[in-house]
Amino acid sequence: GARAARVGALRPSFGRAVGRRALPPSFRAMRSDPSVTMRSSADTDDGGGSGSDGKEDLKKSPPRRDTGIAPEQEVGIDLDGDHANGVDADGNAVFRKSGVDVGDHGYRCRWTIQGRSAQDASWETRETHWEKCDASGFKELGAEKSGFNEDGDTWWETWKEVYRVERDDRDDDSGPIRAEFIERSADKWARDKTNHEWHEKWWEQYSPSGYVERQVEKSGLHGAQAWWEKWGEQHGADGGETRKWTDKWAQNGAGTRWGDKWEERFSADCISGDKKGETWRVAASGERWSRTWGETIDSSGEVRKYGESTTGETWDKTETLEKFYYDRTPEYSWDDIKNISKRLLSIETPDEKDE
Repeated sequence: GARAARVGALRPSFGRAVGRRALPPSFRAMRSDPSVTMRSSADTDDGGGSGSDGKEDLKKSPPRRDTGIAPEQEVGIDLDGDHANGVDADGNAVFRKSGVDVGDHGYRCRWTIQGRSAQDASWETRETHWEKCDASGFKELGAEKSGFNEDGDTWWETWKEVYRVERDDRDDDSGPIRAEFIERSADKWARDKTNHEWHEKWWEQYSPSGYVERQVEKSGLHGAQAWWEKWGEQHGADGGETRKWTDKWAQNGAGTRWGDKWEERFSADCISGDKKGETWRVAASGERWSRTWGETIDSSGEVRKYGESTTGETWDKTETLEKFYYDRTPEYSWDDIKNISKRLLSIETPDEKDE
């Protein structure tokens, strides 16, 4: 009855429910990341850049800019549950406790910690939720989850949203607000029983001015085999310049390393810009091969494509586009993010409580 209800409330709620015998879904998905199987440029004859005849347009488009940061409703922040300390029907230990910490400058933090563990200590899950605020207008909503299972898997992940403001007078918490920001982030790590490791870091920042910045770093490791990937994008305030980039590398454990990087910049009016990139490989012997390429477009629609490689390839040609369109619109606008972060924005700061 009452005990069963309390025990049920302790099941993992960070994202989707997770059975104690499996890695969290977000980490299982990391195993299928395309970077894990990123081929060496030695396996292809194009090397990943524009061909010497200028006809190939590989790398012209950035990768899909998805997000690994769960929305609030999937995280399931719960700060109102009852305290618990006991065992469930299977004899596994369960606990839950909550509290409120206060400090200077109107600081307040509500928190809850909950967990479950096996009688024989073969598996354990632990989860922490919190919300914070202070007199400056700062607000934070967060969660952290960790655990291990009887199969030898272990993991942890954190999730956080932050709202902050910048004022004309930094020492006056009631002064005019000069800028607002919402930042969202996630940090995830897992290791299985064979010592495969995965790690992801996601960070995003949004402002009413239209400024958007997003950064991602992913990596994997198994013995001497490893892969690593970073990508990012920046959208200037008030329709400013847009920049997107990607950088990847991998090593096969036999001494060979390879990778590619890519970057594009476009003007605020989206009618001129440039793209450039490099694909490279270093053999176990130390021999290095690389191919660099670039494209520039001006307001007349004239496009220059150029490049070279360490094997003597070279190309440089110009063509005119009849039509050109570049979509600089960020995946999420300020209004989108406010809608996604309703729980964060509903946290009452000391000033808001007094209104």
